[in-house]
Amino acid sequence: MNPVPDHPYCRRFKICGSDVRIAADVFIEHPELWEVGDHVTIHRGFHALGRPRRLQLGDHVTFWPNCFVQGNSNLSIESHVDFFPGNYLSLGDLELSFIRVGHHSHFAPHCVLYGWGGLDIGPYCNIAAHAVFATVGQHDEIVDRPMALTGKKVGPIRLVEDVWVAANCTIVANTIVARGCVIAANAVLTKSTEPMGVYAGVPAKWLRAR
Repeated sequence: MNPVPDHPYCRRFKICGSDVRIAADVFIEHPELWEVGDHVTIHRGFHALGRPRRLQLGDHVTFWPNCFVQGNSNLSIESHVDFFPGNYLSLGDLELSFIRVGHHSHFAPHCVLYGWGGLDIGPYCNIAAHAVFATVGQHDEIVDRPMALTGKKVGPIRLVEDVWVAANCTIVANTIVARGCVIAANAVLTKSTEPMGVYAGVPAKWLRAR
């Protein structure tokens, strides 16, 4: 099921550029809301569920096999962005929810992007496998009922530019990763960073300047 040009979705998109290739088994619940640039490829196993307020894909965007997009908020992806196999994007359903990805960024296999509190990934960001961007969590401070019944606790995450998030990292809500930072493998980042720093550990702390 290699992606082919002139898939029926191309005629249903709100905007569709040239050289858009989509595999035969791709499922998009609301293609009429999609604005798609040139040279976009969506490989087999891709699913998009929900009714996003707006969904924009720039030029040279590729979803490799078995990526999944879900939710009703905004998704904006600039040019030259790759989502390698198994990435999961949860757009969220709140007014403040969104996922935005800057140009020349990529996501290695099996990353999880939660847009509930607002997720802004800047340009030239390099995201290794199994990274989690947790803009949503539980109200652990509420103790008079089960956490599953307290609603969603959300906050934004922003990667400014030229950031490397290494494998198996978790970045939590209300965090800004400054320009040029490296977040080392297996780190849990709970606080905002200073530019051009290397951060490691659980919780992650400044290790050295680049």
